[in-house]
Amino acid sequence: MRLLLRLYPADFRDEMGEAFLETYRDRSRAAVRDGGVAALAGVWLLSLADSTRNGLGERMRPAVGWRRSGNWGRDTERAVRRLVRAPLFTLSMIATLTVGLGAFAMVATVVQKVLLAPLPYERPDDLYLVWRDYGKVFDLKHGSLAGTDVVALGAAGGVIEGAAGVDRARATLTAAGSGSDDTAPEQVSVLITSPNLFHLLGVRPALGRTFAAGEAGPGRPALVVLGHELWQRRFGGRRDVVGADVVLDGTPYQVIGVLGPDFRLEGELASDAYVTHLVNLAETNPGAGSYSVMIRARAGTPPALVASAVGAVGKMVDERDFQGKGISLYPVGIKADLLDAVRAPLLVLGAAGVLLVLVLGVNMATLLLVRAAQRERELAISRALGANRLALVRATLLEAVLLGTAGGALGALAAVWGTRALVALAPLDLPRRETIAVDWRLAAVVVGVGALLGALAGTLPAVWSTRAGLATLLRNAAVRGGGGGYGPLRRAMVVAQVALSLVLLSAGGLVVRSFEHLLRIDPGFSPAGVLTFGVPVPGARYPTDTQVVAVHERLHRALAAIPGITAVGASGALPLSGDPAQSTVHFPGAPGNSGDTERDRPLVDYVQTRAGYFEALGIRVLAGRAFEPTPSRGVREAVIDRTLAQRFFPTGSAVGATLEFFDDTLRVVGVVEHARLHDVHQDGRPQLYVRDEDYTENALSFALRSDRSPTGLVPEVRAAIARVDPQLAVSQVRSMDEIVSAAVQQPRLSAVLLSGFSLGALLLAAMGLYGVIAGSVSRRRHEIAVRLALGADHRRVLRLILGEGARLVGLGLLIGAPGIYLASRLVGGVLVGVSPFDPLTLGAVAVGLALVAAVACYLPARRVAGIEPAQSLLEN
Repeated sequence: MRLLLRLYPADFRDEMGEAFLETYRDRSRAAVRDGGVAALAGVWLLSLADSTRNGLGERMRPAVGWRRSGNWGRDTERAVRRLVRAPLFTLSMIATLTVGLGAFAMVATVVQKVLLAPLPYERPDDLYLVWRDYGKVFDLKHGSLAGTDVVALGAAGGVIEGAAGVDRARATLTAAGSGSDDTAPEQVSVLITSPNLFHLLGVRPALGRTFAAGEAGPGRPALVVLGHELWQRRFGGRRDVVGADVVLDGTPYQVIGVLGPDFRLEGELASDAYVTHLVNLAETNPGAGSYSVMIRARAGTPPALVASAVGAVGKMVDERDFQGKGISLYPVGIKADLLDAVRAPLLVLGAAGVLLVLVLGVNMATLLLVRAAQRERELAISRALGANRLALVRATLLEAVLLGTAGGALGALAAVWGTRALVALAPLDLPRRETIAVDWRLAAVVVGVGALLGALAGTLPAVWSTRAGLATLLRNAAVRGGGGGYGPLRRAMVVAQVALSLVLLSAGGLVVRSFEHLLRIDPGFSPAGVLTFGVPVPGARYPTDTQVVAVHERLHRALAAIPGITAVGASGALPLSGDPAQSTVHFPGAPGNSGDTERDRPLVDYVQTRAGYFEALGIRVLAGRAFEPTPSRGVREAVIDRTLAQRFFPTGSAVGATLEFFDDTLRVVGVVEHARLHDVHQDGRPQLYVRDEDYTENALSFALRSDRSPTGLVPEVRAAIARVDPQLAVSQVRSMDEIVSAAVQQPRLSAVLLSGFSLGALLLAAMGLYGVIAGSVSRRRHEIAVRLALGADHRRVLRLILGEGARLVGLGLLIGAPGIYLASRLVGGVLVGVSPFDPLTLGAVAVGLALVAAVACYLPARRVAGIEPAQSLLEN
């Protein structure tokens, strides 16, 4: 019979086994008594048939199949029931985990997609960008290369498989291709490249082909490869675009291929279309570096060997083109180079996310300890009835794992939407921005982190609950109100939460203070009420400088005629959005000259401007005057910024001085305030402003100052430009406020996220402290009632309870203090104008944390201090 019983599942045998055996014994005895051996055989055959049918059927019942896993299945069911019976605890715990793990998932997604995921190129670890270090010639360590450098690197051989030089440009697309009705001019970004760029990247086009060797240089056919986004947007994804002609800056180009949706170059190399050089790189000026150069090393070549090979080429170039002045070349891994600007802030956010998860785990362990303490009576009864310690550990662990898994699953779900919002708020120039999304692997990791967090947090109360003997459990359970066990461990958890929160709050406080400092920086111009836009003039349509200057003048007059416009300016590089060129200048005879030929020729940013530029941007004229509408005859004028004037004319006026710029001599007519051209948080190089009439720039950007709303001017601006020339495209229409806002978008996002993490950690610490103090006063309610009945003052009772909380907070602050040093070192790289050990910020964080902790202690303390002693003693 016991063999037949094995046909049933384990839980059935445990529950019904003895009754099953007893029933068959009765049937067997009755069969022997009434029918002998034949009847007994019949009973056995029927039993075999019944057990086979019913046993297998019982095993295959889906509704209870999960229970047949033995004790784990039953314990899981009971854990779910216990959690359902405590809805407030369960919902608050799951909500906390959902928010915390969701935030962690968002940050983890950004870090993984931007920093950790491989670039979508063939063997990306063998791709490098090469830069020029000008050494002592002038302060430029990350300079572009000349065309001659590209040729030298390509011919180096050895570990260098090939080199491609690329140059960025913007062009006006005035024809969308054969058969298209959309011929409105549009500004697109174009990458002018060597033909082998796509071969180096290992990228194949989605349609047509890429460039072949020899399809570059003077006299070569004008060919273009379209990016996927431009192909979809402008050409509607038509496959017959290959072979059609498009017009860029007035020149027809034949489309030979379209790139796939997964291909993109990051950062400044991101482009809508790709064309080849129309110049011979070997004949370019070695001193005029304007190319970003990409090389591919042979598979598996160590970076040190690549650096040595590139260095050898740089040494040869230095000897050949610069007479050994010490100019060198060096490679940087393409991924490291493209992600250099975002690595530090993303690592800070990643570390903050991990720290938040730690705080979350400690908080979860604290609340589970509180719950375990509240269940002391239940545990005592279970132990008294024979439950073993392993079963109690398993039951507590299951609760924690279920909570962690549910929180992880909901957190991953919340992260799907949260990440979309985060991407929408992220800076537009964030590398790989379009790839940031939660995928199933990251979601699984978050669920796993939640389950692991639950298991780790549940281990402490699970093990601790079994350490106490049965007598201790029964004694604790007899205390009215319960909830007082595990006091030392819970207090240790609170101390840990306060210490971790102090570290996270310190990092968040420093970043927020840095952002606040960033907002107070004077950028050197006044952005309010200024509308900006680019109006490039195609060289094919206006081939001479005179024609370009003339159309600029017509545009200036047309824009100035718009009602409400108070100033019109134009330049080759607007603040915070342009890319000014660099050159050296020299002030012969200036008092600031040191006598060192190279030091007295500093590298400066030079900007071509038109009259009205400084007035339109609100750049203050500190001495002399700005450019006037009519150029001085026979004299080339220049305006320098405060930085340049203070360097060469520290005690006198620079107005009237002369300077050497390229092969020309210019007269300084004015000194203006230094404006932030590159970054809002960096001064940048000294600046030199020259007249557009003298150094003509086809791609000028206009700035209009008006009393009206900048965005309200856009239709009139477009109409005015169309009246001048309907073939001119208007690009990058933005207000100056939007440009400034975009410049601080990345630090703003970091400050917002770190503030959120810090406040979350602060809230968790307050919750943990409140739970411990509430549990403590609940357990000591009888003692406090006795104290009050014997004449103790309510204030003294209040101080007694607050003192317990103060000791925990003080210990947490003391333990967390060394962590501030680590947090400061981590965020030091992203701070602007704030010391990593800023005493004001760190002091405010400590005081704020102590105040919040005081409130968390005061609430339960006030409640217990207000009890009526007689009523409380009567209840006990």
